Amino acid sequence: MWDVCLRSCSAQVGCVPQQIMSPVSNGSLRPPAFLLVGIPGLESTQHWVGIPLCSMYIVALLGNSIVLFVIRTDPSLHEPMYFFLAMLTVTDLVLSTSTLPKMLSVFWLGEREIEFHACFAQMFFVHASSLVESGILVAMALDRYVAICNPLRHAAILKISMVAKIALLVLVRGLVVIAPLPLLLMKLPFCQAYIIPHSYCEHMAVVKLACADTTVNAAYGLVVALLVGGLDCMSIALSYVMILRAVFVLPSTQARLKALSTCTSHVCVILVFYVPGLFSFLAHRFGQSVPLPIHILLANLYLLVPPMLNPIVYGMKTKQIRYRVTKVFHGCAETLFQGHLPQGFWHLWSPHLYLHRLLQLAFSFFSHRFGPNVPHHVRILLVNLYLLVPPTLNPSVYGVKTKEIWVRVLNLLCQKQSIPEVGA
Repeated sequence: MWDVCLRSCSAQVGCVPQQIMSPVSNGSLRPPAFLLVGIPGLESTQHWVGIPLCSMYIVALLGNSIVLFVIRTDPSLHEPMYFFLAMLTVTDLVLSTSTLPKMLSVFWLGEREIEFHACFAQMFFVHASSLVESGILVAMALDRYVAICNPLRHAAILKISMVAKIALLVLVRGLVVIAPLPLLLMKLPFCQAYIIPHSYCEHMAVVKLACADTTVNAAYGLVVALLVGGLDCMSIALSYVMILRAVFVLPSTQARLKALSTCTSHVCVILVFYVPGLFSFLAHRFGQSVPLPIHILLANLYLLVPPMLNPIVYGMKTKQIRYRVTKVFHGCAETLFQGHLPQGFWHLWSPHLYLHRLLQLAFSFFSHRFGPNVPHHVRILLVNLYLLVPPTLNPSVYGVKTKEIWVRVLNLLCQKQSIPEVGA
């Protein structure tokens, strides 16, 4: 019954199994469950899409758990910046775990039904986690501002009590602002269309199923995205403007490099979070000509790319985290290979490069070889991403990972003619 309905839902969205239609016949306009399509247009091949998504989720789960464990067990990391980082890792775990297990069950097991209240709970956790993560990035920008512009008062300003208050404010703001989204939507009637053309319960995808005026729901979601997200971006931008003003008045180029190097991880995480989110938001709100599978893939990547890359970025840049993680892997490898690894192997090993190469290659290969029903434009998009993402990320990764490179780059950005280069 489910398969017949879903095969025809692209032509007739109102096709709903009798079990789901029964409450309407009883006078209720609230369905007991919704049906998740997954990726519309790719139902027969979306199980291949689940392979790279599952790989990304495993990396996110392991990476964030390791970073959280290192921060918890290393006393030298019990500082405001790393408390905020711990909050970021927990938020990433909630964001990815609230969607990926159900998404994979849709892709691989065909279990498309999601209970009514479970759908709205998933919606709440997805959007609340995104808003909390945005607030954490603002708090981390504040920490960098205080650390660079008022270094002598950093410990006095950002005490443990103050950090706890900021963390509580960020959490409460995310929960309170997002709570009206599912609450307003739950009051609307759903007459006949209970099939969600998405892989999870995204707010606007469910809003479009209601058979009532949804102006308030759509307007509130847009205001939250623009107002709260816009204010967070403005706060981060203002913090970095003031940081740059403070850095460029320093008399020593080496001091400038040291100050700016403390911000590189945070800037990378900001870009990783906001750039996919911006593309997904613009494509969903204003990209009516963008094919629906592209909408869904962008939304799925937005839930997975930041949780996967955040621990990699901080794991590379933070010496303590990198040392502890490398020590664990070094011990496991020495036990496995019994000392036969070549000398200097751990200084040359770059797992992050092999990881994103493997994910891209697997995604492109499976969709090209085993997905004959994948739309041609999706296949071309994947091939183009495979060609462009490695050249884009490789210099960024090595620029952060290799001290000589990022020191030279920052030196070129910061130096003045009257100030000699570092090491000159």
